[in-house]
Amino acid sequence: MTASDGRIAGAIAVNTRTAEFLVLRAKTVILCMGAAGRLGLPHSGYLFGTYENPTNSGDGYAMAYHAGAALANLECYQINPLIKDYNGPACAYVAGPFGAYTANSEGNRFIESDYWSGQMMQEFYNELQSGKGPVFLKLNHLHADTVGEIEEILHKVERPSRGRFHQARGTDYREKMIEMHISEIGFCSGHSASGVFVDEFARTTVPGLYAAGDMASVPHNYMLGAFTNGAVAGEHAAEVALETSLPDFNGEFVKAERKRVLAPTRREDGIPPNQLEYKTRRLVNDYLQPPKVTARMQIGQARLAEIRDDLETALVARDAHELMRSLEASSILDCADMAAHASLFRTESRWGLYHNRVDYPKKDDDNWFCHTLLRKVDGRLVSEKRPIQPYIVPIENEERTAYDRLRVSNQA
Repeated sequence: MTASDGRIAGAIAVNTRTAEFLVLRAKTVILCMGAAGRLGLPHSGYLFGTYENPTNSGDGYAMAYHAGAALANLECYQINPLIKDYNGPACAYVAGPFGAYTANSEGNRFIESDYWSGQMMQEFYNELQSGKGPVFLKLNHLHADTVGEIEEILHKVERPSRGRFHQARGTDYREKMIEMHISEIGFCSGHSASGVFVDEFARTTVPGLYAAGDMASVPHNYMLGAFTNGAVAGEHAAEVALETSLPDFNGEFVKAERKRVLAPTRREDGIPPNQLEYKTRRLVNDYLQPPKVTARMQIGQARLAEIRDDLETALVARDAHELMRSLEASSILDCADMAAHASLFRTESRWGLYHNRVDYPKKDDDNWFCHTLLRKVDGRLVSEKRPIQPYIVPIENEERTAYDRLRVSNQA
């Protein structure tokens, strides 16, 4: 909620056990709701089989957008290498220091660095499309004790389900290479650059509203960065709250929001949220997944608009749990709309596969060495450019362009 002067005035919530509609007044609000992990649909077809935590459905991104906050670089998707059919990272960068690496079907290394990036994922994609795909995580050349040490990290520290997955499938790192694939798309500043725009105090462009963690525009901050970013946000928000009076809020807005939020519970029949979510995410894969094509994304926007009509007029929730899923489906649709709009705005290719526009294949620093900011203006998506601030520590051109030279050369 916002006050008449544009300042944040609190938040609206729904009790997911009882469907009770709640109005939470506040002097400051911190959004720390994680990535938009349920945006694209995994190749496995499972709604919750995502690379990111599937409970993070982009609600923070959607809330910031509807509050009027700017969101940065949403065309820079998160796409990651993962174990085929497993909803988790391949972690070649973890196994790399032990001698493992990403390989093609011939067992040959084709990228210089296994640490993922947009350009690394572009080379990964290119290899998948070539006659040398699929792509694999290669450990079967290592000593068994070394493999055991890697397993200790990946199967016990990273995520225990990984070991159980391999056991059920009958795959062993010691015996053969493990097939890898490309994840679905999502928003996650921690792995790309797409997040709610914040300053050094974690403030968004809406007074009193803060963002932290994977949904804030602080690239590659991961867990330790999220802790630090969250502490900065909390300290500053607390200081501001001490000096601020509790803002008023618009009662008519709350009344309208109550009607909108609870509308699915008042329909006797309609489209259940899981079907609407599946359709949205299927369209994300069909029309927004890179490589990006202008005409395809424009068709996607029209199809997503049809889904929004269904969401507003036909979505049905039979209990509190389905109401929660309905709200998540709304956030996923908001994120899909923002992804399409931001991708069409930046008319160049940048960040490798993350923003590979087929009809604008070159990087254009003259016109696009900038951030893009997206926000809601008069109910519409509007994007603008924001200049890049000078680097605090000068970076040599050789280092800046190393990103574009990840493929192993023929002479290597």
